[in-house]
Amino acid sequence: MTTLAEKFRLKRKELRLSQQTLAEGICEQEYEVNYFHLMELYQTKNFEHQEFLFGYIRVRYNYAHYLVSKEKYNEAIQEALETIELCKQRQTSYQLAPLLILVGNAGAKFLDKEQVKNYYIEARELCKIYNNPLMLMKIENYLKELDIV
Repeated sequence: MTTLAEKFRLKRKELRLSQQTLAEGICEQEYEVNYFHLMELYQTKNFEHQEFLFGYIRVRYNYAHYLVSKEKYNEAIQEALETIELCKQRQTSYQLAPLLILVGNAGAKFLDKEQVKNYYIEARELCKIYNNPLMLMKIENYLKELDIV
């Protein structure tokens, strides 16, 4: 049985592409197609199983992050807010702080400064609760930058 990695390697060699070129092409041209395919697959999964729920949340977070990288801020915020709602409904804090930070960062261009600050503060509180000092430092930096602006 051929693994997925082997299939990619063979296809890459067939097309005479470097690993970097292939990776860039997949990321740029097929990211959204892959995302929607994953969303279809996740619709068949039972989110009572934590690994499916966490995988689904992670895929949606990654997609929101991708949208920010493409400067599609409204779509990124919508994706992140929907995922935050799912976290609340499923009573999980998995990826909640990064999602809140993403909303703050993506909204910095058009949301009120206080709204952005509130997203950062919520994320900061989660980092304190779950003892995540690295993310806490990043959030403190974001908050300082907001106060300077």
